[in-house]
Amino acid sequence: MLSRLTILAAVFVLIFSFAVQAINTALVADDLAGCNQPGDGKCIPADAVVAVSGGDTISRAQRAIDMYLAGWAKWLIFSGASADPNAESNAEVMKQVAIEAGVPSNVIFKEDRSQNTKENADYTITILHQLEAKNVILVSSPYHLRRVKANFERADSEISFRTSAAVDVMWSWWFLKPRGWQIALTELAGLAELAMGVR
Repeated sequence: MLSRLTILAAVFVLIFSFAVQAINTALVADDLAGCNQPGDGKCIPADAVVAVSGGDTISRAQRAIDMYLAGWAKWLIFSGASADPNAESNAEVMKQVAIEAGVPSNVIFKEDRSQNTKENADYTITILHQLEAKNVILVSSPYHLRRVKANFERADSEISFRTSAAVDVMWSWWFLKPRGWQIALTELAGLAELAMGVR
């Protein structure tokens, strides 16, 4: 006969596993998962790839750069200010990484005023309009994909947005780390605010 403690432990494991799976489902919306290269169906190329800063910014930039170099889009856009107003913007840092990787500077655009996801979308939309982009890939960390897409779709419902996840070390085995739970709860709160029309 199973002890009460064993039963409680099993129940805890089931609830914990369900919570982790539910949070992953709620946050991670990688539209291009399984697309190793541009092709047909959901894997068609886009007009532009947009990487928003935050989390593991360099990893996000590298994912966008790799996609451009693989032929996913004609233009590359980096979005994000710096937390330090006296430092180079995150967008500028990402641009320099792209140039060093061999991306021509004339296909790179940057938006370096935004301080949050809503501003990433609002300010980057202006660049997308200038480029007459109709099909856009958004690159961010896995936990940020659903919220970044929701903000961009709210900023312009006429453009088609798809998402692609960068590798983010902070999200690896996130449910075993206090920082991972903090990130998850912050993202869920952001999605709730969007749903309520707060931002």
